[in-house]
Amino acid sequence: MKASLPTRNVPILKQFAGLWTLTHQPSAAKEWSLEEKFKQAKKAGFDAIGGGTIPEVVPLCEKYGMDYVCYIDGNANYVQRLEAAQATKPARINVQLLDHDTPPREAAKMWLKMEARAEKLGLNIDLEVHRDTSTETPEKVYEIAALYEKATGRKIRFCFDFSHIAVVKHLAPPYAERLLVRPDLVQLSRQVHFRPFNGHHCQVPATDGRGNETPEFKDYLDFVDAFIACWLKGAKGGEVLYACPEFGPLGGYGISTFPNVWKDAVLLREKTEAIWKSHLHKWKK
Repeated sequence: MKASLPTRNVPILKQFAGLWTLTHQPSAAKEWSLEEKFKQAKKAGFDAIGGGTIPEVVPLCEKYGMDYVCYIDGNANYVQRLEAAQATKPARINVQLLDHDTPPREAAKMWLKMEARAEKLGLNIDLEVHRDTSTETPEKVYEIAALYEKATGRKIRFCFDFSHIAVVKHLAPPYAERLLVRPDLVQLSRQVHFRPFNGHHCQVPATDGRGNETPEFKDYLDFVDAFIACWLKGAKGGEVLYACPEFGPLGGYGISTFPNVWKDAVLLREKTEAIWKSHLHKWKK
């Protein structure tokens, strides 16, 4: 009898709900407790939760069978911040590194120190692309990547949040041609923030508050489709991509006329899952 060929391990998408998005949900007057936020995220189909260095998340992750993605700043206190993050037992750590005026060479040196320390602690860290940090422009992002590769012979792992670059570069849709210029780095990433944007706003609503998807959201979903297609093209099997369908609450990213950001995040999770499955089906072939 002929032995069957081994099946490839498929790449895995784990979508995580941001505690930031869950701020003041379902209302500022009756905000859910931390545990209720876990319950609601699990009910909505999320695989994980993302937030700060909150030790209380550990038993809740165990109770609800969810992973944790921890957010920290990268600065002179990086040792203490990494140790605080370690207490949350994170699957991955998202780092916003230094400041907008930090030269790429200085940022790369700091990242090498953080990465070495994280490795000793058994932690997986990702450098987030974000405004008002050392990665606020694509030029700085890719210079840091080049400096890192020159120092180590390896490529750097980013957590891409392309909304920031889209605004910096004042882009019009379609976005993929201008944003996915480094497929090698996209494919190496293990964390991404999916927040609907356009070239003028780092956050646009997914719905109009009456259940209809906005035209801007549909443009954005085309980019999610392109990102996932690019990422899976580099997958060999077994990789895990942590993706956050992210919307900021009112008082910053969220504007008073926006619909409920949590409901929009739940919708984005569903849309992203569908896009992922359509591309994963092709990847298996």
